[in-house]
Amino acid sequence: MIDNISIEEELVSKLKNCGFHLSAAESCTGGMLISGIIGVSGASDVIEESYITYSDRVKHKLLGVSEETLKKYTAVSAETADEMLTGCAEKSGSECVISVTGYAGPSAGDDGTPAGTVYIGCKVLDSKEVEKYHFDGDRQSVREQASKEAVKKMIKMLDTYKHE
Repeated sequence: MIDNISIEEELVSKLKNCGFHLSAAESCTGGMLISGIIGVSGASDVIEESYITYSDRVKHKLLGVSEETLKKYTAVSAETADEMLTGCAEKSGSECVISVTGYAGPSAGDDGTPAGTVYIGCKVLDSKEVEKYHFDGDRQSVREQASKEAVKKMIKMLDTYKHE
């Protein structure tokens, strides 16, 4: 956070300065991520669109996540987060894309993956990164932490982009 502004305000400012637009593909955060960004005045200048793809069927239908990926790796995987990024970028045409998929809890995934496991992906133009996180707390807390971490990750990627 810089100059006592929220990280969402910082992200909107950086997107404006770069002339970039943002789209998101969310699963476990259920729209919380994009809602936090939309709460910032001026967000309409940089937000393109957002997808809440909570079920595997919708991840496949809207974002093109392959059924093979979902079966082999599950919805909560780096592979799925990566395909969500790609699908969202292709559909939206945005220069910047965020994807979030995970188990918010309170229970673990069917494969034993612990509650609080979240994969966050960020893409700026041709550069993309997907990272695995583990957040502690109840369902709401995991969703909030994942949303904030996704914003921070995008800010870091934009900072890297500006210096290249």
